[in-house]
Amino acid sequence: MTLLVDAGNSRLKWARLAQGQRSAQTILPYAGMPAVQGALQQLAYLVDTHTDSERIVLVHVLGQAFAEQVEQLCAEKRRQLVLVRSLNAYGIQLAYPNPEHFGTDRFVGLLAGRSLFPQQSLIVIDAGTAVTIDGLERNGAHRGGVILPGLQVMVDSLVQRTQAKHMSSANLEQPSVFADNTLQAMGSGCLLGLVGALEGITQRMQEQLASPAQILLCGGDAQRLSASFRLTHHAVPDALMDGLKFIAELG
Repeated sequence: MTLLVDAGNSRLKWARLAQGQRSAQTILPYAGMPAVQGALQQLAYLVDTHTDSERIVLVHVLGQAFAEQVEQLCAEKRRQLVLVRSLNAYGIQLAYPNPEHFGTDRFVGLLAGRSLFPQQSLIVIDAGTAVTIDGLERNGAHRGGVILPGLQVMVDSLVQRTQAKHMSSANLEQPSVFADNTLQAMGSGCLLGLVGALEGITQRMQEQLASPAQILLCGGDAQRLSASFRLTHHAVPDALMDGLKFIAELG
């Protein structure tokens, strides 16, 4: 049995893979702890509670020090560790001159899109703490991409840098361009502004790709953004688990 693990900036996401079948994604927040500490604690909990696990396939955005501590943990617990690296492999040729500079979470997102929509052009949007958008030709040539602030980062920035500091959050429910109160106006502005940016960038990418692309929207804010996203797309919040499954099965 293999544990598929995605250690992000604010929470750890994981699923089980056994006999070719993966479980639904489970989310473990860091509960206010610093990201590295929280991710290590949750990972240790997973290993201790899944004694039948033999291997961990891990993607993370938490730096080299975290990776070294995970390697030590897996050595102590006698678990095989596969740390995902960005590289020209699995039929994908990355646009970055140095593939190691390309975020591993973005790489796994491309693999997820490839596993869900084989041999098709793709635009992969991963909406988390940051939002990444990447274009992939049907032949596996990665064209590159962009990075935007995520929805919560936008909200936090607006609250912290305006005179609305007495408002600790914004209302992201039922976004409307005609909001009738400040909380909803802030939330609607951030959400619809981000959706508008994603739609515009996606359309620009589509114009430059060689063939029509499938749009994959994944990540923690996928469902919230999907409700207002007007382009035809596939919302698969846990798609990175499919990317990790792809790596686990192909080695």
